[in-house]
Amino acid sequence: GPLKRTDCSLVSDGAAAIVLADDETSKQMRRAVTFRANQHVQDFLPMSKRDILLFEGCSEAWARALKQAGVTLNDLSFVETHDCFTIAELIEYEAMGLAKPGQGAKIALEGQTQKDGRLPVNPSGGLKAKGHPIGATGVSMHALTAMQLMGEAGGIQIKDATLGGIFNMGGAAVANYVSILERIR
Repeated sequence: GPLKRTDCSLVSDGAAAIVLADDETSKQMRRAVTFRANQHVQDFLPMSKRDILLFEGCSEAWARALKQAGVTLNDLSFVETHDCFTIAELIEYEAMGLAKPGQGAKIALEGQTQKDGRLPVNPSGGLKAKGHPIGATGVSMHALTAMQLMGEAGGIQIKDATLGGIFNMGGAAVANYVSILERIR
């Protein structure tokens, strides 16, 4: 088929951890980020009930999270997205509204999602670079986003990052999660 091994993230062992605290406690911490938004949208499990190329649950989760946060994609400094497969990342660009339907590859080729592009996507390298430890994947995406917002991401740092978006999914875009984080300290 058209997909190659390099189009797929490696399911791997791994672990990730974050510390969650109430707003009052986190405001007293030396380093802290907060959730501006978090949304979960469940889509139909049977593929026969949906168009797999649309990722409608992803679109709805992004729309709800952006509305909850009171921002648009243009306000985000970067996005960490679930690139379990190359094609999934390209469809996610379309679902989040970064690209028109069928244009996900075009914006990637134009450099719009590169570190210095219009909206940097996966400055961490994504799941294909770090592995995909299933249960730890979403937590690690949040930890990497927090590191960016704290200015502690080293060579992958996005300059002056203030607001980060995260998209994580389970199954074939059945469970869809979007978080928008910002630095508070």
